[in-house]
Amino acid sequence: MVGTRHPTEQGRALGRHIAADLASAGVVVVSGGASGIDRAAHEGALGAGGRTLVVAPSGFARPFPEEHRALFHGVVEAGGAYLSLVPDDVPATRSAFFPRNGCLVALADALVLVEAPVRSGARNAVKHARRLGRPVFAVPHSPWNAVGRGCNVELRGGAKLLESARDVLGELPVPGATAAEGGPTQLELGGFEAAPDLAAVWQAVRDGARSVDAVCARAGLPPSRAQAALLALSLDGRLVMDATGVVEPA
Repeated sequence: MVGTRHPTEQGRALGRHIAADLASAGVVVVSGGASGIDRAAHEGALGAGGRTLVVAPSGFARPFPEEHRALFHGVVEAGGAYLSLVPDDVPATRSAFFPRNGCLVALADALVLVEAPVRSGARNAVKHARRLGRPVFAVPHSPWNAVGRGCNVELRGGAKLLESARDVLGELPVPGATAAEGGPTQLELGGFEAAPDLAAVWQAVRDGARSVDAVCARAGLPPSRAQAALLALSLDGRLVMDATGVVEPA
């Protein structure tokens, strides 16, 4: 779930409500940890007793924004996760946000755009979603609501109309599906159609790949899919990744 950092109160409330409904249905809500719609998504999922994943542009010790430090700790303590493509002590930089968006989308089964102006970083996430073949949902807005006009542009461009969490739930895979016996679990937090990528990455790590680049080379996968599979296997307890990106079987 993505959107503007400066939403209307209606947009903020809607984001929180949709996230809560999705979390109540067992969906892991993925967002970027920013102010505005991202924060509403994380708070909505936590408020419903669900799990949420922060895909951040900075390390855990250097939260962005700083005032979300307590929120990020709450996400982890509630059984969610904090993911960054940089080491723990690296602050956010301007160049980190678009790659963060790509990783966020790679981890998602669908992208929800709640509220965004025409010029918005959230629409960069939509571009990643279209390239990766993820379904995109957008909330319609009044034409005089400049903060939501980007959603209307995406709807004209083929995004699906979103009025409630039910619209999204119909597009999501059934949680809990598994791969063949002895292979890695196909987690509900997927977004990579899962079992083939998981199996390839798991085998690459077992064969000695110890970095994302090495995993990509052995598994024959692009970085976005390899990183998504590595995260899923880490959450499943099959491997561990340290702050420098070194991968080891658990």
